[in-house]
Amino acid sequence: MKKNTLDALAESISNSEKIRKIIINNILREESKEIRLNLVYITYYFSSRCVLIEYYAEDNEYPDVEMKFDDLIDFVKK
Repeated sequence: MKKNTLDALAESISNSEKIRKIIINNILREESKEIRLNLVYITYYFSSRCVLIEYYAEDNEYPDVEMKFDDLIDFVKK
């Protein structure tokens, strides 16, 4: 079911190179602890180099997903 949450992230960034750059640049610059997109929230944990991706509404079909920064970068660049 984590696929549902990742699909929501993919949909949120699908048509915007600008949003993709913001997500990646935030890892490099450590500017924002959280970025809110239309379907998901991305919380950055800079000390552990990972993010928590949460669906905008609590839903068992969309569980939270933890991901390392490198994995997020790879996902966003797809």
